[in-house]
Amino acid sequence: MKEYLFLAVALVLNASANILVKLAAVKVKAGQGDLAGTLAVYLSPWFIAGMICFGLNLLAYTVALQKISLVVAYPIMVGTGYVIMVLISRFLLGETLGWVQLVGAGFILVGLVLILPRG
Repeated sequence: MKEYLFLAVALVLNASANILVKLAAVKVKAGQGDLAGTLAVYLSPWFIAGMICFGLNLLAYTVALQKISLVVAYPIMVGTGYVIMVLISRFLLGETLGWVQLVGAGFILVGLVLILPRG
């Protein structure tokens, strides 16, 4: 069961990394698509923290994959990650969501329940 703890840690780190990269993209107002603006985003603390989270995510995910089949682990990472992003995008970043995204997130959750190993 320890492998599912590593998978959960990888999931949280992946979600955190995506949020931090998004914050870097919207908070750094150094330019609009020019080289200086792009470098300012890449050198911002949010972006650097996001890259660290992505790296740690890869380490935790690799440990989880030692015991969990990819057919189970990958859908959990991607599906649960999407549902988390929907919630965080709405409540933390203030993004608008339509009913299609909400219904899609519900279908993803149902799919995850169906693929989880039993017993």
